[in-house]
Amino acid sequence: MSNSGFVLETVQEAGVDTISERDLKDLKPYQIIREDGSLARKLTLSPDFLKQVYKEMVLARIFDERATTLSTVREIGTYPPHKGQEGTQIGIVKALGPFDWFVPMYRDNAAMIAMGMPMENLLQYWSGDERGLRIPEGLRMLPFAIPVSTQIPHAAGLALAQKLGRTGGAVVVTTGDGGTSKGDFHEGLNFAGVFELPLVVGVENNQYAISLPRSFQTRSKTLAQKALAYGITGIVVDGNDVAAVYQVTTRALELARSGEPVVVEYVTYRRSYHTTAELVSHKLQPKEELEVWEKRDPIYRLEKYLMKEGYLTEEEKEKIYKEAGEKVRLAVEKFRAITPPSPLDIFRYMYSTPTQTLLEQAFEQFGELASTLVNHNVELSEYSPSSKTIELNLRNTINLTLRQEMERDNRIVVYGEDVARNGGVFQVTRGLLERFGERVFDTPLAEISIAGIFVGLAVGGYIPVAEFQFDGFTFPAFDQIFNHIARYRNRTRGRYFVRGVIRFPYGAVHSLEHHSDSPEAYFVHTPGLKVVIPSNPFDAKGLLASALRSEDPVVFMEPKRLYDSPKMQIPEEPYTIPIGRAKLVREGDDVTVVSYGAMLHVALEGSKEFSADVIDLRTLSPLDTKTILSSVEKTGRLVIVHEAPRTAGVGAEIAALVSDKGLFSLKAPIKRVTSYDIVDPLSKLEDYNIPSAQRVTKAIKEVLSY
Repeated sequence: MSNSGFVLETVQEAGVDTISERDLKDLKPYQIIREDGSLARKLTLSPDFLKQVYKEMVLARIFDERATTLSTVREIGTYPPHKGQEGTQIGIVKALGPFDWFVPMYRDNAAMIAMGMPMENLLQYWSGDERGLRIPEGLRMLPFAIPVSTQIPHAAGLALAQKLGRTGGAVVVTTGDGGTSKGDFHEGLNFAGVFELPLVVGVENNQYAISLPRSFQTRSKTLAQKALAYGITGIVVDGNDVAAVYQVTTRALELARSGEPVVVEYVTYRRSYHTTAELVSHKLQPKEELEVWEKRDPIYRLEKYLMKEGYLTEEEKEKIYKEAGEKVRLAVEKFRAITPPSPLDIFRYMYSTPTQTLLEQAFEQFGELASTLVNHNVELSEYSPSSKTIELNLRNTINLTLRQEMERDNRIVVYGEDVARNGGVFQVTRGLLERFGERVFDTPLAEISIAGIFVGLAVGGYIPVAEFQFDGFTFPAFDQIFNHIARYRNRTRGRYFVRGVIRFPYGAVHSLEHHSDSPEAYFVHTPGLKVVIPSNPFDAKGLLASALRSEDPVVFMEPKRLYDSPKMQIPEEPYTIPIGRAKLVREGDDVTVVSYGAMLHVALEGSKEFSADVIDLRTLSPLDTKTILSSVEKTGRLVIVHEAPRTAGVGAEIAALVSDKGLFSLKAPIKRVTSYDIVDPLSKLEDYNIPSAQRVTKAIKEVLSY
């Protein structure tokens, strides 16, 4: 007897109940219209409605065929055909109510057309022009995401926005059978179940993920049963039966609106390439299989029913195809008539207003043409305290700022692991739950969904404040931050933008592995983000208020070693400090020392014997290049201090900046005092890695010796 057999037998003998795949019912897809056009059960939909659906499927099929051809002849770029999936896609969107949202996957061209997306826009996008993905005003639909299943947490966040706003609307999001293997899928479902969100997750099971058959994707008998793991409802429907799709989706939306999220598996088939960029996958589909699924085609099936019942004649059918062909022809003409985008658009949609760095890069590339970019980089003055002050440390200052800003703006919501009842592991959010109720909530331990729902909440009209417990825990979420939070304005050409604050403590503090990292360079290197790191309570309050009022996503990193000290007097009243403005905290003539966060205090201590300009960057992106260059022009020497590893760190960017624009001001080589290019050691060796005042002093002496 094998070990596994012995264990199973022992468990059974002990009377312990087990759950096995064999215990789950092998569900048969719900069906109304059979392949031959006959009815499997009563059909309550009107002939006029079904004829309209038929017209929309025909239009989508003809568009798909034309788009595939245009891609083949390279008039547009890579295109993902949807042939065979029209019944699923159009049945879904026809079931949506007036307050519902649709979050498509990248193959959902048929669904997007049925939603009201102009066909020429889709051709425009697939030709390589981002303007094509700008969703028309009034259309409750998000743009699709290219990374598989990453849109599911977005939809969960949008569904949460509907729940918080009590709109009465639900959200339908789609993915493929391959997408059910992604962490985003599982975290999104878990989040939806925990919060009882008005969300329907549709799985367009077209039997293949590129070349991988459904049977190799998962051992589950159905994909819908994955819902059971998250305490939500699962339904399997014949995705090539548009009537069944409509009816099941309508019911799923009813359940979702009542607080019961649903997974619907639409069993369909991809009768074309994965994309026109690779043709091999289609050749791997067995001929016999293709022939079987061709007989199940959603258009032919509905057509057979309509003709059998006398609702559609050959003449009407011919007219429908002719009219659809003409609409597609006109759409292609409109696409061909679209003027090329302005090259300045590559700069225009990264932020609410172009940063000074982007403006400089635009002028470098395009000269005076770049003057059409609006420059709102107005010189803002520093806040001057004029009210009663209170002595607070950094921890309590951030808490006070969140409280004041949440009172000022009821769109702000605070969430993350242990932020509500526990007040956060560092107690930064304590008391907010009692004051603001449902606007402060704990989340499952799932960083992908914490970042992913940020997108949906922002699009849904809220200002999310997502807390990650520690610096090292941001990396599982980096896909969402890098590919979506930072890019959403650019992807939609300004139609949607994601604003809000991502907060987390960072830096070494004699803690466990992954609890003492300094990952700022990753975020600084991400276009579309702003990155702020305060070094004291006064700046923290003003900078966090600015971040919460900004129309751009802001990464707000909090030096954990400064949470408790030093305390300082700060104004009780709300105030802001401009993002992107460094601060000269000590003046001198012989050397410039640049730092930020906890290392600023190390820099101050290490430079106290010298006549030094000490600059607190405060904002790492966008960088205040003017303040740095002005100081180096005066002193001729530069020392940069930061806690992150040296290679490709923020210090390297500052050194490159000065070498590029201030080289002739330098009297000595630039020195960087940083952590080494190693994993941050645990507590017994940590202090050997982190910059010290002594190392700063040594670096200053070296540059002064030239």
